[in-house]
Amino acid sequence: MKNLTHYKLLAELFRYPSDDLKTYMGKWRDIVSLYNPELILKLDSFAIHIKEKPISFQQEYYIRTFDVQASCFLDIGYVLYGEDYKRGIFMVNIKKEQLKVSNDCGSELPDHLPNILTLLPKLQDTDLAEELIYSMLIPAIHEMILKFGDGTNLYKGLLEILVTIMETDYPDSTYERFDFSERKETDLFEGSHAGMHVPFDCKM
Repeated sequence: MKNLTHYKLLAELFRYPSDDLKTYMGKWRDIVSLYNPELILKLDSFAIHIKEKPISFQQEYYIRTFDVQASCFLDIGYVLYGEDYKRGIFMVNIKKEQLKVSNDCGSELPDHLPNILTLLPKLQDTDLAEELIYSMLIPAIHEMILKFGDGTNLYKGLLEILVTIMETDYPDSTYERFDFSERKETDLFEGSHAGMHVPFDCKM
Protein backbone atom coordinates (compact mmCIF):
# COMPACT_ATOMS: atom_id res chain seq x y z
CA MET A 1 0.00 0.00 0.00
CA LYS A 2 1.48 3.32 -1.11
CA ASN A 3 2.10 5.84 1.66
CA LEU A 4 0.31 9.09 0.83
CA THR A 5 0.72 10.89 4.16
CA HIS A 6 2.91 13.57 2.58
CA TYR A 7 -0.13 14.98 0.80
CA LYS A 8 -1.58 16.07 4.12
CA LEU A 9 1.48 18.26 4.64
CA LEU A 10 1.53 19.49 1.05
CA ALA A 11 -2.09 20.58 1.42
CA GLU A 12 -0.91 23.34 3.77
CA LEU A 13 0.94 25.00 0.89
CA PHE A 14 -2.39 25.92 -0.68
CA ARG A 15 -4.36 27.05 2.34
CA TYR A 16 -5.24 30.65 3.13
CA PRO A 17 -2.06 32.01 4.75
CA SER A 18 -1.66 32.08 8.52
CA ASP A 19 1.31 32.23 10.88
CA ASP A 20 1.18 28.43 11.08
CA LEU A 21 2.73 28.13 7.61
CA LYS A 22 6.21 28.73 8.97
CA THR A 23 6.01 25.60 11.11
CA TYR A 24 5.74 23.39 8.02
CA MET A 25 8.81 24.61 6.16
CA GLY A 26 11.19 21.92 7.41
CA LYS A 27 8.73 19.15 6.60
CA TRP A 28 8.10 20.56 3.13
CA ARG A 29 11.84 20.69 2.46
CA ASP A 30 12.21 17.07 3.54
CA ILE A 31 9.47 15.97 1.15
CA VAL A 32 10.74 17.98 -1.82
CA SER A 33 14.35 16.90 -1.22
CA LEU A 34 13.27 13.28 -1.29
CA TYR A 35 11.43 13.64 -4.59
CA ASN A 36 13.40 16.21 -6.56
CA PRO A 37 16.05 18.43 -4.91
CA GLU A 38 16.04 20.70 -7.97
CA LEU A 39 12.62 21.94 -6.90
CA ILE A 40 13.94 23.29 -3.60
CA LEU A 41 14.53 26.69 -5.22
CA LYS A 42 10.80 27.04 -5.89
CA LEU A 43 10.06 26.13 -2.30
CA ASP A 44 12.72 28.52 -1.01
CA SER A 45 11.07 31.38 -2.89
CA PHE A 46 7.86 30.62 -1.05
CA ALA A 47 9.78 30.30 2.23
CA ILE A 48 11.16 33.82 1.82
CA HIS A 49 7.66 35.03 1.04
CA ILE A 50 6.14 33.66 4.26
CA LYS A 51 9.12 34.61 6.43
CA GLU A 52 9.63 38.17 5.25
CA LYS A 53 6.22 39.41 4.13
CA PRO A 54 3.54 40.52 6.63
CA ILE A 55 0.68 38.08 6.97
CA SER A 56 -1.67 40.70 5.51
CA PHE A 57 0.46 40.84 2.35
CA GLN A 58 0.52 37.03 2.11
CA GLN A 59 -3.25 36.88 2.41
CA GLU A 60 -3.74 39.58 -0.21
CA TYR A 61 -1.35 37.74 -2.55
CA TYR A 62 -3.33 34.53 -2.05
CA ILE A 63 -6.65 36.27 -2.71
CA ARG A 64 -5.31 37.92 -5.87
CA THR A 65 -4.08 34.56 -7.09
CA PHE A 66 -7.09 32.37 -6.38
CA ASP A 67 -10.11 34.57 -5.68
CA VAL A 68 -10.11 38.12 -7.04
CA GLN A 69 -9.29 38.18 -10.77
CA ALA A 70 -7.92 34.73 -10.14
CA SER A 71 -5.02 33.40 -12.18
CA CYS A 72 -6.42 29.96 -11.52
CA PHE A 73 -8.91 28.27 -9.23
CA LEU A 74 -8.29 25.72 -6.47
CA ASP A 75 -11.62 23.93 -6.86
CA ILE A 76 -10.68 20.84 -8.86
CA GLY A 77 -14.19 20.14 -10.12
CA TYR A 78 -14.35 23.64 -11.62
CA VAL A 79 -10.92 23.24 -13.22
CA LEU A 80 -12.03 20.02 -14.87
CA TYR A 81 -15.62 20.79 -15.81
CA GLY A 82 -16.20 24.51 -15.47
CA GLU A 83 -19.92 25.16 -15.12
CA ASP A 84 -20.88 21.87 -16.77
CA TYR A 85 -23.37 19.71 -14.86
CA LYS A 86 -20.68 17.06 -14.48
CA ARG A 87 -18.98 19.24 -11.91
CA GLY A 88 -22.04 18.82 -9.71
CA ILE A 89 -21.88 15.05 -10.00
CA PHE A 90 -18.16 15.11 -9.26
CA MET A 91 -18.82 17.28 -6.20
CA VAL A 92 -21.48 14.90 -4.87
CA ASN A 93 -19.12 11.96 -5.20
CA ILE A 94 -16.16 13.74 -3.66
CA LYS A 95 -18.34 14.86 -0.77
CA LYS A 96 -19.39 11.25 -0.14
CA GLU A 97 -15.74 10.24 0.14
CA GLN A 98 -14.95 13.19 2.40
CA LEU A 99 -17.82 12.30 4.74
CA LYS A 100 -16.98 8.60 4.69
CA VAL A 101 -13.57 9.24 6.29
CA SER A 102 -14.67 12.29 8.32
CA ASN A 103 -12.26 14.61 6.52
CA ASP A 104 -12.88 18.13 7.78
CA CYS A 105 -13.36 20.44 4.78
CA GLY A 106 -13.86 23.53 6.92
CA SER A 107 -15.61 26.35 5.11
CA GLU A 108 -14.32 25.29 1.68
CA LEU A 109 -15.96 22.99 -0.86
CA PRO A 110 -15.11 19.27 -0.87
CA ASP A 111 -13.32 19.61 -4.23
CA HIS A 112 -11.05 22.39 -2.92
CA LEU A 113 -7.47 21.26 -3.60
CA PRO A 114 -6.28 21.22 0.04
CA ASN A 115 -9.35 19.19 1.02
CA ILE A 116 -8.69 16.62 -1.69
CA LEU A 117 -5.02 16.41 -0.70
CA THR A 118 -5.93 15.71 2.94
CA LEU A 119 -8.46 13.13 1.74
CA LEU A 120 -5.85 11.07 -0.15
CA PRO A 121 -4.03 9.48 2.83
CA LYS A 122 -7.37 8.68 4.47
CA LEU A 123 -8.71 6.66 1.55
CA GLN A 124 -8.72 2.95 2.34
CA ASP A 125 -9.23 2.11 -1.32
CA THR A 126 -5.79 2.38 -2.90
CA ASP A 127 -7.20 2.01 -6.41
CA LEU A 128 -9.49 4.96 -5.83
CA ALA A 129 -6.57 7.08 -4.61
CA GLU A 130 -4.55 6.12 -7.68
CA GLU A 131 -7.41 6.92 -10.02
CA LEU A 132 -8.07 10.26 -8.39
CA ILE A 133 -4.42 11.31 -8.56
CA TYR A 134 -3.53 9.90 -11.98
CA SER A 135 -6.77 10.51 -13.85
CA MET A 136 -7.97 13.77 -12.34
CA LEU A 137 -5.48 15.66 -10.18
CA ILE A 138 -2.41 15.47 -12.40
CA PRO A 139 -4.17 16.82 -15.52
CA ALA A 140 -6.08 19.38 -13.45
CA ILE A 141 -2.89 20.73 -11.89
CA HIS A 142 -1.17 20.93 -15.27
CA GLU A 143 -4.15 22.93 -16.49
CA MET A 144 -3.87 25.23 -13.46
CA ILE A 145 -0.18 25.79 -14.15
CA LEU A 146 -0.97 26.75 -17.75
CA LYS A 147 -3.31 29.48 -16.50
CA PHE A 148 -0.32 31.32 -15.03
CA GLY A 149 1.34 31.57 -18.44
CA ASP A 150 4.90 32.85 -18.21
CA GLY A 151 4.23 34.62 -14.93
CA THR A 152 6.35 34.27 -11.80
CA ASN A 153 3.55 33.72 -9.30
CA LEU A 154 4.87 31.78 -6.31
CA TYR A 155 1.91 29.42 -6.33
CA LYS A 156 2.74 28.35 -9.87
CA GLY A 157 6.01 27.00 -8.48
CA LEU A 158 4.19 25.20 -5.68
CA LEU A 159 1.82 23.57 -8.16
CA GLU A 160 4.84 22.44 -10.20
CA ILE A 161 6.27 20.86 -7.05
CA LEU A 162 2.98 19.12 -6.30
CA VAL A 163 2.46 17.69 -9.77
CA THR A 164 6.06 16.45 -9.90
CA ILE A 165 5.51 14.55 -6.66
CA MET A 166 2.27 13.08 -7.97
CA GLU A 167 3.87 12.00 -11.23
CA THR A 168 6.69 10.37 -9.28
CA ASP A 169 4.21 8.52 -7.08
CA TYR A 170 2.21 7.38 -10.11
CA PRO A 171 4.41 7.43 -13.22
CA ASP A 172 1.92 5.21 -15.03
CA SER A 173 -1.45 3.62 -14.44
CA THR A 174 -4.13 1.53 -16.08
CA TYR A 175 -6.49 4.48 -15.58
CA GLU A 176 -6.91 7.05 -18.32
CA ARG A 177 -5.99 10.68 -17.88
CA PHE A 178 -8.68 13.32 -18.07
CA ASP A 179 -8.41 14.87 -21.54
CA PHE A 180 -9.19 18.58 -21.73
CA SER A 181 -9.05 18.47 -25.51
CA GLU A 182 -11.97 16.07 -25.79
CA ARG A 183 -15.11 17.28 -24.06
CA LYS A 184 -17.27 14.31 -24.93
CA GLU A 185 -20.61 13.55 -23.33
CA THR A 186 -20.24 10.36 -21.31
CA ASP A 187 -21.76 9.00 -18.18
CA LEU A 188 -19.72 10.09 -15.15
CA PHE A 189 -20.64 6.84 -13.44
CA GLU A 190 -18.95 4.64 -16.01
CA GLY A 191 -15.76 3.25 -14.56
CA SER A 192 -13.58 0.19 -14.43
CA HIS A 193 -13.25 0.17 -10.66
CA ALA A 194 -15.35 -2.67 -9.27
CA GLY A 195 -17.74 -1.52 -6.58
CA MET A 196 -16.55 2.06 -6.80
CA HIS A 197 -19.35 4.50 -6.14
CA VAL A 198 -17.29 7.57 -6.95
CA PRO A 199 -15.64 7.03 -10.34
CA PHE A 200 -13.05 9.69 -11.04
CA ASP A 201 -11.98 8.36 -14.41
CA CYS A 202 -14.45 10.66 -16.15
CA LYS A 203 -13.67 10.48 -19.86
CA MET A 204 -15.14 13.59 -21.37
